[in-house]
Amino acid sequence: MTEYSTDITDPHQRREEQQWARILTAGNPVAGMILVFTQKFCTAVHEFGPAFDAGLIDNSTLSFYRNRLSMRLKKVLDIIRANGVEENLPTELLESLLEKVNTAQSTTELGAMVEPVHTAGHAVCDALEKW
Repeated sequence: MTEYSTDITDPHQRREEQQWARILTAGNPVAGMILVFTQKFCTAVHEFGPAFDAGLIDNSTLSFYRNRLSMRLKKVLDIIRANGVEENLPTELLESLLEKVNTAQSTTELGAMVEPVHTAGHAVCDALEKW
């Protein structure tokens, strides 16, 4: 593999990007697709959080965001199940997050999910890298 270069200076973000590059270039298409869809979910939550914190999202949009976030996380779980790799990944953690998304009673509850989702993303990536 050609070494991946990035201009990111934050050590945490740099390690994340380097881990993603290793997973994507390891030659495992299932792991690569799980990573892609996990990151789509994480990105959606990471964009929701700051918009909520800035007062741009209120409870009138709860159903919309709950459905969008749920759909993205369901896609990750569907890929995992379709490929029979539930045992290799933190599936229970992802199912727990899905339950929290689906039962959120306010956008405040969704906004509080940024760090738990980030932690779950790391757990997925760490598991993918072990394949």
